[in-house]
Amino acid sequence: MMVVNAKLALVLVSVAAFGYLQTALAYSEGAPLEVCTDLMPQHGAPAQTKESPYTLTLNRKSVKGGESVTLTLASKDFSKFKGFMVQARDSNDKPMGSFTSMPASKNNAEFKGKWKLLSCPDGPTNNTATHVNAVEKSRVVLTWTAPKTLDVQSFKFKYTVAKNGGEYWVGKESENVSVTQSGWTKKN
Repeated sequence: MMVVNAKLALVLVSVAAFGYLQTALAYSEGAPLEVCTDLMPQHGAPAQTKESPYTLTLNRKSVKGGESVTLTLASKDFSKFKGFMVQARDSNDKPMGSFTSMPASKNNAEFKGKWKLLSCPDGPTNNTATHVNAVEKSRVVLTWTAPKTLDVQSFKFKYTVAKNGGEYWVGKESENVSVTQSGWTKKN
């Protein structure tokens, strides 16, 4: 009877450990398409409500259709992060514009092994950038390009950053980016 209980305990511990490991590693290769709308990691822990130690800075505060914006996701206090997801969102909260990918063979320390592109629903191709592994990062530099024709007057970048599987900040927003008149077209 003691041997049966020991075997049963071993099986239960193994199943629990496998489930935990599977959850912990599930998104170490980047966010899945299922989180495109709410940017909420499925890590099994609640999002942080305290101030985020991470910030998304932009190299410009206005853009015309077809122009690019360089985004830098980094820590305010030198703490590293393992995961992230970034999108530009229009006034209807839909993804807009596209991130630019660099060839994996190119020796670019800001890109290589840090992020990849997703095409989330309700938006153009490559509208989302996310991590490719759970290696700690101190910063990530991304390039986003506005659509040729913009039908909004302003937009923001929304992002989620995960320090680890149990500590993450969801749906943070960048400063507002205005669309210059020459890049803005009003829908009729």
